[in-house]
Amino acid sequence: MKKNMTKRLLAALLAAALALSLAACGGGNNAGTGDNGGATGESGEAASTALTEEEYQQAVEDLSTEMSEIQNSASTAVTDPESAKQVLEDMKASLNDFIAITPPEAYAEAHTKIQSGCQSLIEFIDTVSAMTEETDQTKLSELTTKMGEQLQTAMTDMAEGASLLQAASGS
Repeated sequence: MKKNMTKRLLAALLAAALALSLAACGGGNNAGTGDNGGATGESGEAASTALTEEEYQQAVEDLSTEMSEIQNSASTAVTDPESAKQVLEDMKASLNDFIAITPPEAYAEAHTKIQSGCQSLIEFIDTVSAMTEETDQTKLSELTTKMGEQLQTAMTDMAEGASLLQAASGS
């Protein structure tokens, strides 16, 4: 049973990383650290200062890079459930950092869509974690269905957000 849970966890990890790379989503940890007008100020309170267009584009590129790095980590974590869980937590942290940034007005619509996709991926990761603890086959089946829906929403929202982002940037 433990081996099945490990396989499920690792398959979900790879699916999440693949979804991010396919959707070309972006943003980054430094976007939430205050390095470029991100989510927290010196006092630790949420900042309402929007990033410049250049900073936002960099945040998008940073998240894309981080997700690629996480995807690479996922391939080496396939034999160790604890490493896989850490990769998923790293992914959630990067997604949360991106969700927290304030985009420039020109990118607000795209950011809202990408935020939704990021949130769906976080929910997907949480569902994966719940699956590793579950043994009831009926509940596992329900969670598997839920995971599929969450992953589909994430991919759709991120792809739509990427299109909106491209249109907003004039590319």
